[in-house]
Order: sequence, then C-alpha cells, then structure tokens
Amino acid sequence: TMHRLVTRQEKAHDDGIWSVSWAAKSNLIVTGGVDEKVKVWDAEDLKLKSTLGEHALAVTSVATSPDGKFAASSSMDGLINVFDLSTGQRSISIPAGTVETWSITYSPDGSMIATGTHSGNVSLWSLKDSKKIGTYKTGGDFTLGVAFSPDGSLLAGSTHNGIVSIFDKDGKIVHKLSGHMGPIRSMAFSPDSQHILTGCDDKHLRHFELKGGQEVASLSGHRSWILDVAYCPDGKTCATSSADKKIKLWDLKAKEPIHTIDAHKDQVWGVDFDVTGNKIVSVSDDAAIQISEIIATNA
Repeated sequence: TMHRLVTRQEKAHDDGIWSVSWAAKSNLIVTGGVDEKVKVWDAEDLKLKSTLGEHALAVTSVATSPDGKFAASSSMDGLINVFDLSTGQRSISIPAGTVETWSITYSPDGSMIATGTHSGNVSLWSLKDSKKIGTYKTGGDFTLGVAFSPDGSLLAGSTHNGIVSIFDKDGKIVHKLSGHMGPIRSMAFSPDSQHILTGCDDKHLRHFELKGGQEVASLSGHRSWILDVAYCPDGKTCATSSADKKIKLWDLKAKEPIHTIDAHKDQVWGVDFDVTGNKIVSVSDDAAIQISEIIATNA
C-alpha cells in the first residue's frame, strides 16, 4: 500500500486543529480548532467554503450529519452548535454547560447527538427540541470518546481511566471492554456494526467483536498516544492518527500495519475516510489539513 498527497492546506486554522469530519454525501470537510472556529472546506481542493465563528473557546469536537447537510460542534465554552452546511448559518445552539461538551457524534438517523462529558456520562440530545433525552453512565471518570453503531442499536463511551462501555438503546450496558492501560480518546464501529476499534494512550489499537465483547486483536506500531481511529468503509482496514505525528493504515484481518503516512509536523488529532475509502483527511496541531489518496499495491 502507498499513498499520494492529493491536496494540503497550511495554516487552515490560527492554531491547532483538534477534530475533523468528512461529510458523506455533500463531499465537504468540517474542522474544529483551538482558535474557536469551525470551518467548512470543499473536499476536492480544500477551498474554504465558510467559517463558523459561534464559539467562545476551543472547539473540541465536530461531527457531520448522516445526510451531509449539517455539522455539530462542541466546545470548551459549553455550547453544542449545529450548523447548516449549505448556508453556513447556525441552526441550533444548546447551552449544555462546560462539563457536558467534550466529544460529539450524530445518531445514524440524524435525529440525535451524543456527547461525551467531563462527568463520565454520555448525554443524548434531541435535535427536534434541543432537549437532553438521556444520560448513560459509563462508570468512568471523563468520557473522551462517543460512537454510535451504524445500525443505531449501540452507543459506546470511552473514558480517561480506560473504560469502554457499550450501551443498548435503553441505556443498559451490554459490554464493558477491558484491557486498556490509559485514556481511550477514540472509537470506531465497523460498517456492519459487528466490531469496534478503540485507540488508547497506551499506544495500542484494540479490535473487539461485539457479539461476546471479546478482544480479537491488540495492534501496536505507534510510538505515542493514539488520538483518533477511523474504520474504512470496506470494513477491512482502518486508519489511526497519533501524537507521534503519524497516520497508520492497518489490515484488520492480518492484524498488522500496512502503511504509514508522515503528513504532519505535530500530533495528529483527527483522521477520517471519504465515502469511497480511497482518501483520508488528517488534521494536526501544526494547523494543517491534508488529504491523502490510498493506493493499493496488491492486485
């Protein structure tokens, strides 16, 4: 496997970029940064489409809706904002409170968002009336990561003290995944909702199957914390980004790294695939956004 640089935007934000989401259907890329801005980019050429300046402190997480029409952001200012990507206007603002807003994700049907909180809970918010409709307790101390399974049946929360709790629709814990030695900043469900990947500060990527909650593999190769993990739409490979300034691609069946992308000068906070799985966007504390194309060399 190889990669080629498609396009790169230096100084995309005025400070480090902490989060990125590649909107599936609109081919837009949304980034959130320490400079308090959420920015929307054309995924073809990384031309800036709009700057959404509705936060008063660093933006910690961004997510895009399944239909590609909206973006949600969470910030240290305690606000959850939802933006209409076609107009660049804010459509919803929820004053959730500073302990409520760390990580953010959309439900697969687009009707809810889940946030990871400083209290170790996962909060569910209705986008119909901006109300909190659920509080799921992970049992951990600070929820760094949240993820819905693509089929909508499961919601995962991962914590600073190494807990991954998987909840069903009623908020009941169906699995607690163990084995991590440190904070788990990111998780990704497989496209078929049967597996989950977890990326930890202990430098390991772990792969679990969700029928029994058993670990399938523990993958190592990064030299520092894993900050983000993304499942390729093909379900066979994934990408991780790390504080070691590298992005790695992994073959999940072979249980090994197959390629390293050396794209950034500082820690790489975010990575995401496009809808084809052929391209990866990455963002970093170096304030750059890069799009890389993955070229498979095995026929």
